[in-house]
Amino acid sequence: MPDLHFEPAYQQGVEPITPAPEEQAAIARAFEGASSVFGALSTLRTRRMGLGYQFESGEPETFEWSSGRTVTQPAGPLAYASSAPPVPLSEVEEALLAWAALGPNGVVLADVPVQGGLAGLVSWAGRTIPASSNDLSVDLFVINDEGVWLYRPAPERLAAVEIAGPDDYWKILHWYRNDRVQVSDRRPDVGWFTAPEGTHNVNALGAGQYNLNRPGSTWFLPVGDVGLEWFNMLLASYEWSGFYLMDPDTQKSTGVEDFIRPGFLEVGFPVPVFDDLVLLLHASQAACSVQNIRLASEALGLGAWPVGSYADDLVLGAYPEVAVGLGFDFLERDPDTNPSATVTCLGKPGVKEPVVVPSPQFPTAADAVRYVRSLRYGPGGQLSRDANWAERNHGPYQSESMREIIEHPKAHIADWVEQAAVATVEYIVAKHGCCPAYVNPVRAKFSAQVHHVDVEYYRRFTTGNGRPYSITDAIAGHFADWHPGMADPTGGER
Repeated sequence: MPDLHFEPAYQQGVEPITPAPEEQAAIARAFEGASSVFGALSTLRTRRMGLGYQFESGEPETFEWSSGRTVTQPAGPLAYASSAPPVPLSEVEEALLAWAALGPNGVVLADVPVQGGLAGLVSWAGRTIPASSNDLSVDLFVINDEGVWLYRPAPERLAAVEIAGPDDYWKILHWYRNDRVQVSDRRPDVGWFTAPEGTHNVNALGAGQYNLNRPGSTWFLPVGDVGLEWFNMLLASYEWSGFYLMDPDTQKSTGVEDFIRPGFLEVGFPVPVFDDLVLLLHASQAACSVQNIRLASEALGLGAWPVGSYADDLVLGAYPEVAVGLGFDFLERDPDTNPSATVTCLGKPGVKEPVVVPSPQFPTAADAVRYVRSLRYGPGGQLSRDANWAERNHGPYQSESMREIIEHPKAHIADWVEQAAVATVEYIVAKHGCCPAYVNPVRAKFSAQVHHVDVEYYRRFTTGNGRPYSITDAIAGHFADWHPGMADPTGGER
């Protein structure tokens, strides 16, 4: 597994880039000229109609990137086919949105008492979204006409506050160009209908997904390592909460009887309830990422469509006979021991490798538990005594306080906690074939698709005196501001 923390050459090796004048001006406009957060919230809407899209037109369309399927949405009262061609987002637009989604914003405060769970934090690298134990478990897949990209900025930080003024604007492009890896050179086939031709339209993407992944759009897909959150929450629960996982079938512990006593583990917590809790913690990260994209899009004058009614297992690639999706690998599970018919994603080697047992990267329970523990204390970790992340990244704590933290016994997970966690995972794997057992360790359920708004649709169908209320100044003037020299396909008017 790649080390999440230790990249000692990052700060020293980064040379500032010089954005082109128009790029610098565009980023400055986003940071300095956009509406306030409260202004954006007042006009925030989901605008689903982008340039090149259609609604219930009754006209068949064939998408080469979707296995050549021809699809038709039946004609209806809002029948509309955009007369404008798709206009993809520019690199600067995508870079700003990706940074808003989960980009670096400096060093977290880590203001958790040492005696109150500081050791539960997995990382001190700040991002634009909060996360359970700041575990950096969610990455962003960027899907556009050029293919699929993984946006995962390095966990090292260049400053305690990364974007402090105009001299830092170059970082937005730096992260997008250097911390983004191409996964595929084409849009993923996420399918349309799972039923054979001529049968009921069973659409695995949901009834509202006719325009999802359409040419010209950029689909921002947060993909989370729920397994990492699960294992980290297990360590934190055993260390700080006194809860132990309990088998709901037997009402007994999951192999930790030796640790059930005062001061250690005292109260049972059913495994499926624990799994649901972890899933909710993951969902909060994805939701914050999507909301950031919506607010940023509103400020930039773009349409943002939050979407989550698709089957994310299908998008990840669990059913290649229907749609290849992102092509992730999956564990074959015994139906007789699978408690909720849950698929178990093993990720994509070298791209997204979740913490799940058994898997190529984590064959045993001990491998997984020790890996998650090592994120704090391994070389370069924030609680490591050697090449400490906080000292290297200049924060959050002053040097004297940092050394006191590192040496305090409560800043280190107790050995018995690791032993109990390993015993629990071994129990769950023996009974259900894998751990986590009740939830998929990789989720991609909530996302946002961003596009240039087809203003004509809203002129035709929505109300307003003069300009429709759905069209803000930022949308009406978007092409003049962000694509000067390009003919405005929306007929924008300020």
